[in-house]
Amino acid sequence: MSSTVAVPKARRIIAPPLISKWPKWLRLTILGVIIIGLGVGAYTLIKARQATAAAAASASTLQTATARQGNLVLQASGAGYLVAATESSVGFDASGKLVSLNVKLGDQVQKGQLLAELDETSLQDALTKAQQSLAELTSAEAIANAKLAITSAEAAVINAQSAVNNLQYWKNDALIQEYYAKYVIAKANLDRAQEAYDKANVGEYINNAGEANLYQNLYNAQQAFKTAQYYYSLYSQKPTQRQIDAAQATLDLDQANLANAKAYLEALTSGLIPADATGSDISNLRQAQEAAKTAEENLAATKLYAPISGTVMSLNATVGNNVSGTIMTIDDLSQATIQFYLDSSDWTNVKVGYDVSVTFDALTGQTFTGKVTQVMPGLVSSQGSSMVEGMAQLDKSVDEIGLPVGIDANIDVISGQALNAVLVPIEALHQLSDGSYTVFVMENGKPVLKTVEVGLQDDTYAEIKSGVNAGDVVTTGIVETKK
Repeated sequence: MSSTVAVPKARRIIAPPLISKWPKWLRLTILGVIIIGLGVGAYTLIKARQATAAAAASASTLQTATARQGNLVLQASGAGYLVAATESSVGFDASGKLVSLNVKLGDQVQKGQLLAELDETSLQDALTKAQQSLAELTSAEAIANAKLAITSAEAAVINAQSAVNNLQYWKNDALIQEYYAKYVIAKANLDRAQEAYDKANVGEYINNAGEANLYQNLYNAQQAFKTAQYYYSLYSQKPTQRQIDAAQATLDLDQANLANAKAYLEALTSGLIPADATGSDISNLRQAQEAAKTAEENLAATKLYAPISGTVMSLNATVGNNVSGTIMTIDDLSQATIQFYLDSSDWTNVKVGYDVSVTFDALTGQTFTGKVTQVMPGLVSSQGSSMVEGMAQLDKSVDEIGLPVGIDANIDVISGQALNAVLVPIEALHQLSDGSYTVFVMENGKPVLKTVEVGLQDDTYAEIKSGVNAGDVVTTGIVETKK
């Protein structure tokens, strides 16, 4: 804005008679002073008005807003559809003829309820045979034989250990003398038996009991001599490494047989096979147990039970037909779930546990609440776009909502909200270098800088937790005054 002052035009001044008598130079001087005075006054007035206008033109007007109390909600919007909390595909693990079907489409079932059955005739026979085979292996007779096997194995271990010990102590002179004495006695007994047999002139065939006794005595004497000769030869000289290795191997084998015999007896009496048990008896028992277990499982597979409680949503089976695999689906409708999709830019605005608000176009004016229960670990492709996929469980059941599974839904994922909070326009905030915030509050017509604690923020408003009260006037910016 500018102002102008009209300057009076110079005009001829007619001096009064008295002045006309003054000298000309005096009159001209006085006239000049008057003209100069008028000019200075006009100039001063114009400058003052111009200064005032310039000050008004350069002055600025503060924009203000009043801090108010309200709600601030941060949310990401998307779309999805209604799904069941849990869906289970139900079918037989075996194949066969369907002999009973106890449900129909839309029925409500309880977990563990018998749904259908297959013909079990052949599988029942297989179970009976497998159980009989197992019973024979675990009978009282089998247990007695297992105990006897342990006794025999223990004796074998004792003998094998003795043989090893004897080889280790081959310089035992007393033991050598003992076996030598046995050798001498056995030789003398053999000579007497041979002499008596020769005197009897026994022919090619034995003709009487006397000859038979002579032959038996000779045979026994020969065997005793061979044994005595063997042991005397064994202990009267240093054993070879082969003899030592053979004796140790025999001992190891006999000990292993004893361990297997004990494990087998334990398995027969307890029904449990030790994990480290080996041997042919253990292998046979394990196969019999597995065969019986498999037969039981195959028979059990002819009956189909509900894995969850819910509603039969699909059914594809007819009594009398052969079936295999899935024949029905059951949905748990006790909790409504929304499978939703958000724009990829909302990746940081959705987390498990966040509240959701859901509406359906089919239910005007109704809003349902819930929480996010799952967020896919990466973006998914939907209709050519990268999206955030997640699941949200509502506080109502599908039946309470009254809509079918698969219907479209609108969803808002609430990442944060401040209720009844003090709110100021986002333009009122001034962030300092240390990350803190300040706000200019108008006091007595002047802006006063105050430090504030800021909570949630969106594109329009910020939550003030401290430093500003509802009703305070804050500055939001400066607008130049138009000239």
